[in-house]
Amino acid sequence: MAFLAPLWLSLAVLAAVPVLLHLLRRNISSRVEFPAVRYLQSAERESSRDVRAKNLWLLLLRILIIVLLALAAARPMWTRGEGTPRALAIVLDNSLSTTALVGGTPVLDRLTAAARDLRAASAAAERLWLITADGTLYTGPDAIDAALSRVIALPHAGQLDAAVRTAIALTQSSGSDGGAVAIITDGQRTSWRTDLPATAARLQVFVPALVPLPNGAILSAVAQPQWWTPRGTLELQVQAVRDSTAYRIAIGDNTLARGVIIRNAGDSIATARIPLVGAGTGWQALEISIEPSGVGADDHAIVPIVVGNAPAVRESAGEYAAAAVSALRESGRVRAGGDVTVSIAPAAAVTALPALILPPSDAGGLAAANANLARLGIPWRFEAEQRGAQVVRTLHGELRGDSAVRAMQWYPLVAQPGAIGDTIATVGVSVWMVRGPKWMLVGSPLNPAATTLPVRATFVPWLADALSNLASGTTVAVHATAGNPITAPAGATELRSAVGTLRRPVSGGSMPAPAEDGLYFWTRGTEIVGAVGVSLDPGEPLLGRATVAELTSRFGGTDRAELNTNAAAFLRSVRQSGASRPMVAPLLLLALLAVLAEAWLSGRFRTRAAAGTDSLARTA
Repeated sequence: MAFLAPLWLSLAVLAAVPVLLHLLRRNISSRVEFPAVRYLQSAERESSRDVRAKNLWLLLLRILIIVLLALAAARPMWTRGEGTPRALAIVLDNSLSTTALVGGTPVLDRLTAAARDLRAASAAAERLWLITADGTLYTGPDAIDAALSRVIALPHAGQLDAAVRTAIALTQSSGSDGGAVAIITDGQRTSWRTDLPATAARLQVFVPALVPLPNGAILSAVAQPQWWTPRGTLELQVQAVRDSTAYRIAIGDNTLARGVIIRNAGDSIATARIPLVGAGTGWQALEISIEPSGVGADDHAIVPIVVGNAPAVRESAGEYAAAAVSALRESGRVRAGGDVTVSIAPAAAVTALPALILPPSDAGGLAAANANLARLGIPWRFEAEQRGAQVVRTLHGELRGDSAVRAMQWYPLVAQPGAIGDTIATVGVSVWMVRGPKWMLVGSPLNPAATTLPVRATFVPWLADALSNLASGTTVAVHATAGNPITAPAGATELRSAVGTLRRPVSGGSMPAPAEDGLYFWTRGTEIVGAVGVSLDPGEPLLGRATVAELTSRFGGTDRAELNTNAAAFLRSVRQSGASRPMVAPLLLLALLAVLAEAWLSGRFRTRAAAGTDSLARTA
C-alpha cells in the first residue's frame, strides 16, 4: 500500500498534543500573599522567566519532532530542476509485437529512436546500461550506440520483467542515489504478464500512444499424421483480419496447395483442414504462409513431416492389434510387406528390430522375455507382474492427450545400467511405456483385460504414429516456441538446423529452443533421430495494448512508476529523476537531533530547578 504514503502527513495533527499538555499544566489559581513568604515570591519570580522559556522551547521541539516524523513517513522527494542521472539503466522492448506497423513504420523503430534520444541526453551519466527484452546487457555509451544501430525484434515475447529486475539491481548496486530506470515498451499485454516485485526504485516508462493495424497471423499448424505416404492433412488455424485469408503451402520450391481460408461467422479465427500430397522423401519442412499484415513475422510457419512409403508391419499381438493394423492397411498407412518390417509382438517372439514389444501374457513367460530383450540389445527389463486399475499418465502426449487410458495388468519397466530411452508413460511410479532407437516397450498386453488402450478411439492413430517412428528410427516431431525449453530424445548428441547454419551439442536433457523459427533436427552422429519445428510465440500476434492503469499496476503503482506517452515528457521525467533525492534520511536525522535537543534541554532545566529548590529551602 505504498501509494498511501502521503496520508502519513495526517500524523502532523499529533503536534497539537504537546500544546494541549502545555495548556493543561498551566497554574491559574489565585495567589494570597503573606509577609513571611515575600522573599520566596521574589526568588520564584526571578526563576519563572526561565521556566516559561523552558516550557516554550520544549513545546516547540516536541511539535517539530512530530512534524518531521510525519514528513519522513510520507517519503517526499527533493527535486532541484533537471539533471542527468548518475546511473541510468534503459530497458528496451524489442519483443515480436514491436514489429507491428503503425503509419507504415514498425513500432520498434519509434522505441529505438526514443532510446537513442535518451542515450544522447544522458551523456554525462557515470554508469550507463541497456537491457533488451531477451536479457542481453550492454554497458557503456559505445556498446549501447552499436546495439541501438542494429537491434532487431525477437521471435517471441522475451522476458521483460526479468530485464527490469536486472536494471533495478544494476542501479542499486552502483551505490548512487541518482540512479534511474527507464523502460521503453509498446505496452503489449503478453510482454507484461506478471507484476514486478516491490522495490524502492522509481521507474520511468515510455509507452507511445499508437494504434497498430489489425494483424493476421498463423496461430497453429499441425500435420496429421507425421508420416505421409505421401498423403497427409494439415490442420490450420489463423487469426483473420478479413473474411477470407489467402494461404500457400509448400515444400521448398514445390507448391503443394494455394487457396483461401474463410473465418468463422462472428469471429476473427479461421480454421481449415487441408488434404495434401507430399513431395520428396525423408524429413521435409512443410512451409505455410499467409498474406502479410500487422506483425510481419507471424505470417509463416514451418511444420516437420516425414514423406515416404508406408511401413510394412508384421503383428502377432492379439485380435485388437490385428484389427488396428488391418484398418491402417486399408487407409494406406501401413503395408503387408516391404524393405523394413516393423514387428508387433510379445518380447519372447521378437526376432529383429524395429519392433513394438509387449510383455508376456502371463508371469510364466517373464524370464524368456527378458532374456530376448538382452539378446536384442535393449537395456530395459520387465519386472514382476502388477495388478489393479491404475491411470496411465503420458509425459509427451504420444497417446493423443487421452487421459482415460488405464492399466489393470502391467509389468513395470526397469532400466539397466547405462540405459537410454524416453519414458513416454507411467503407471503410478512405474515406467509403463518407453521408446529407444528402433524399439518401443509397452508394459501391458494389448487386450482390454490388461489395459483400456486397445478400445480407446486414440489407439489406431497412436499405433500409426508409433509404427511410422519405428520404421524411420525417429521420435515424434516436437513443436516448440522460440526460446522455450525443449527436451532432447534419448541418444541425441546434437541439435542442428535443416540448412546446417546452427549446430548445438546436447549437454543435458533440456535446452532452450532456438531463437529463430524453422526446422531443426536431433541427430546421433549422422543419423536423424527427431525433429523440432520452432514457431513464434502464439500470444504475440494477438495484439493487445495494456492500458495506462494496467501498466501502472504492473509496475507497482503511481508512487513507483511514472508513465508517459510523449517522448519529450519522458526524457524530461528521466532527467528530473536524476535530479531528485529522497528526503527520508535527512528528515529522520533532523528528528533525531530534535529528540536529543529535547532530552538535553529537559535534563538541563530539571537540574537547574532542583538546584533552585535546594537554595530556597536553605534560605527558608
